[in-house]
Order: sequence, then structure tokens, then C-alpha cells
Amino acid sequence: MTLNRTRRRRSQLGALPLTSMIDVVFLLLVFFLVTADFAKKENKLPAALQTEGGGVSSSDLQPQIIQISLEGEQVIYTIGQVRCSDRVSLESVLNQLPRDPGVAIKSAPDVPIQAVATALQAARNAGFARRSYVPGDSSN
Repeated sequence: MTLNRTRRRRSQLGALPLTSMIDVVFLLLVFFLVTADFAKKENKLPAALQTEGGGVSSSDLQPQIIQISLEGEQVIYTIGQVRCSDRVSLESVLNQLPRDPGVAIKSAPDVPIQAVATALQAARNAGFARRSYVPGDSSN
């Protein structure tokens, strides 16, 4: 009699209903496919996005850094590819630039402090609220 009981238990334990398990696995698969995010991450998107107005090319943007250098005895103010030698012409160039990013003034180590003060005043007169000064590196 004990032999019959063990056979019955084995037959009951070995016969698992697989139909229910397949249904559950299928529902889990559908759930994960529906909730998955297949969109590209923002840092993987291309940088050149199309706009309706055609956008701005990188060559249209000029850096808003005023480089001050000496050529002989003359002080030269350089913004991008534009070179100025006095405060009035520097102010007229600065008036054409956007004010939001601000302006940075970078000078060579041998430039007199008066030239730096002139550039700072020209930026202030042109309406730049954010002005910064970066002294020249003497190791160059």
C-alpha cells in the first residue's frame, strides 16, 4: 500500500499544468515590450538639429573673447577675426554682439593694465553686464 501512495504522489507532482505558465510568461513578455523605452537617449542624439528658419551655422558665431596684445608699442584688441586699436572701434564691435553670454577679456602678460581697463570700460559702455578678466600666462 505504501508503494501505491508514493506512485500517486509522484504522478501528481510530475504533472504540472504548463498552459498557465506559458500564459504568464507571454503576459510578462508583452508587459516588458510595452513598457520598454526604445527612444534614443538625449546624449546620443546628433548635435545638428534642423530648425524651420535654417538655423545658425557655427561659422556665423564669433567668440566673445577680447584678446589684448601688443604689436610694437600699439595695443591691439582682437575679437574673433576683428582687430581694433582704440576704445571707440572696440565699442562699436561690441555693440554688434549679443549681451547675454557676456564677454571675457584675456591679455598677454606684457600688456599694460590701462589697456585692460580700457577694454573693461568699452564692454561696460556696450551694455555687457557680465564681464570677466583673465590675466595672461607668463609661461608662454
